[in-house]
Amino acid sequence: MNTLSDEQRQIMREAVEEFNDQLATQSINLSGQAFTNALKLGCGLLALPLAIVLALTYFRRTLDFSAVFVYSCLALLIATAFASLIARRAKQLAIQDNYKLDINPEIIKFLHDNNFTRRQFDEVANEVLEDEAPLREYLVVPEDK
Repeated sequence: MNTLSDEQRQIMREAVEEFNDQLATQSINLSGQAFTNALKLGCGLLALPLAIVLALTYFRRTLDFSAVFVYSCLALLIATAFASLIARRAKQLAIQDNYKLDINPEIIKFLHDNNFTRRQFDEVANEVLEDEAPLREYLVVPEDK
């Protein structure tokens, strides 16, 4: 690897942080929207079975407020779990699409404009990024130096 000067390393660090922030921000926005939509869908899908269960218990004269509370809490719990699973998957897909369509072409342009290699970028990014950073998933870093 060509050794980077301190100035080049600083330029690279700033770019890595900017690309990671762009990737994280868009994925958070899209996963929030996905969670809201999935929660609405989950509540809508569970409304009919809940209404049927409540109607059956009402007609059998076994309906009381504790049963309504328990059934409603259970339905809300299931809808929230469903929404969380959908939102997590939507976030993963949003990160992948955003990386492929927006971030990776910007990285390639940045590297070309500044005469850096992808290997240099990946090594600096590996040093700069936290373990949970979404951009880290797309780095190619050799295990042994």
